[in-house]
Amino acid sequence: MSEPTAPADGGPGRTAASLLLAVGVIVAGLALAVAALLPWAGVTAEFGVLNTELTHAVRGVDDGSGWFVAGAGVISMLLGVLGVVRNWLFTGFAILPGAVAAFSLAMFLTDPQGLADRLDFRIPGLVDVHPSIQYGWFAALLASVLVAAFAAAALLRRR
Repeated sequence: MSEPTAPADGGPGRTAASLLLAVGVIVAGLALAVAALLPWAGVTAEFGVLNTELTHAVRGVDDGSGWFVAGAGVISMLLGVLGVVRNWLFTGFAILPGAVAAFSLAMFLTDPQGLADRLDFRIPGLVDVHPSIQYGWFAALLASVLVAAFAAAALLRRR
């Protein structure tokens, strides 16, 4: 275990582990912000006669939930930077935007109008239309969990 270094402002010392956790929050926050730009959902139409499929994708920022996730990613990065520059406690506060991002991702999956049920239809042998969750949603979920995990580890390390 490394020894704490005394910062110039006279605040509590930082260990290499606390700096590593802060950098982890920064990187995961960046991944969270970028994942909001990726495709989150789509509607796929498979045509049996032509043996082809057509997909229309929806990016995260095309919906209000995506903007919350992007904002949570930026705030996580800022808190991670403050954790490196100022105090380890800022790194721990990143658990809040990580939780907001996870909640926004869950809200994205809820469909109050039942649109997914109306888009899901099939004519055997001719066409099969169904909604799907794309890779960007899963990347955002993983990044939000990583932000929360790094932040929780920073908080638990100081108990």
